[in-house]
Amino acid sequence: MEATILFLYLIAVFLRQAKCLPVCSIEAVEMVKSFLKLHPMELYDCKLYTPTLNHYENCSKSMLTCFAKEARVLIEETQKKFSALPRMLLGLRIRLQDKMKTCPDCEVYKEEKAEIFLNTLLNVLQMMNSKDACSR
Repeated sequence: MEATILFLYLIAVFLRQAKCLPVCSIEAVEMVKSFLKLHPMELYDCKLYTPTLNHYENCSKSMLTCFAKEARVLIEETQKKFSALPRMLLGLRIRLQDKMKTCPDCEVYKEEKAEIFLNTLLNVLQMMNSKDACSR
């Protein structure tokens, strides 16, 4: 009986700590910056569904899902080796929760050029990093 109570207590402590993890990724910011620096996006004609900063407060989880999906498309289009970026975004997404029950599907967002997409993603990631204490 005591072992069961101790086990449940440890699970509760673990879940509480997991929920309190900051939602930030300095690595993702650096990856987007290097992608922009190393690969001139004006050479690519692709357009990507691009969420806006306005959607972050209420639909952060679905917004990062969209960024991850579209980052995969960009990697395919440009044939560049940045496959870790979508995985990082999906990893961050796990720690987020949408405040609205129904958030826009990715296809609802405006299609933008690759450079605008990456700059918007960079702004979102930097905003997330500034809201949470990433240096903890």
